Amino acid sequence: MQPIDQEKEIRDIKRRLDLAESKLSQQSGQFEFISGQLRDIQLYIHARSADLDERHDQVDKRFNGIDKRFDGSDARAASIEGKVDALPRVIAELIGRPG
Repeated sequence: MQPIDQEKEIRDIKRRLDLAESKLSQQSGQFEFISGQLRDIQLYIHARSADLDERHDQVDKRFNGIDKRFDGSDARAASIEGKVDALPRVIAELIGRPG
């Protein structure tokens, strides 16, 4: 059996520990970078969502205004339709009157 060189073993263990710490540090930095990117994406999505909600509300208001205008047009058309339906009777009465 060969004698164990304790100094060499200690240097090897220190080298491997430094390597492991370096890798762990790199992974930690990568995680921080990715989590920062995800946070930025989340903030962007929230801001964009708020913009879209605001635009949706504006479009909804415009459609409500258009609906009200159509309702008014429908009421006027019904009124005109009633008058047009009454015209033949009025004309017949005018024609039928003795002159």
